[in-house]
Amino acid sequence: MKRDLRKKVIWINDFFLIQKIKNGDPTAWESLVNKYYDSIFSYCVRRCFGNRLLAADLTQDIFLKLVENIHRYRFSGKFYNYLFTIAVNTCHNYTTKKKFDEQQYEDYLLPSDNKLSVGNELIDKERNKMIQEALDLLNPLQREAVILKYYHSFKVKEIAEITGVSVPTAQSRIHQGLKKLRKVLERKEFWDG
Repeated sequence: MKRDLRKKVIWINDFFLIQKIKNGDPTAWESLVNKYYDSIFSYCVRRCFGNRLLAADLTQDIFLKLVENIHRYRFSGKFYNYLFTIAVNTCHNYTTKKKFDEQQYEDYLLPSDNKLSVGNELIDKERNKMIQEALDLLNPLQREAVILKYYHSFKVKEIAEITGVSVPTAQSRIHQGLKKLRKVLERKEFWDG
């Protein structure tokens, strides 16, 4: 019940922010970007093999595309899903055009949200590194589905909508991606630590 109310409040807040943006309010733009920047950047980092500089550039491109197209946005669904659709397409288009080499990236660390002791923090960073490396081994479609599901808490139906596939296809990508992740992480003795 609380979760549904929270979703409605977010939807209403997004609605008013976007209405203000369409009416030319620059502070509304700033509020919208501040609200969603971290989520989009985080997605881009994971999608781009941990390359934070590339992720920052792609995040900027995503918000520029949003600026260019906000007047077309209609509230037929969640704004968050609309924004992630732009993010998925932007990252996909970049990787398809550039066909960048996964080996060129050295920074594989995921951000750590918790304040741990130095020893525990090092262990946590190593595990995050192993998870990122395992994610990097998935094919792009599986990696995308797993990131959207487990790092951004999208439902399978929403992932299907965002990526433009059927629900069974989205489920399959998540399932197959998780199977491959488990195999890779078991080989690296991830679960023993």
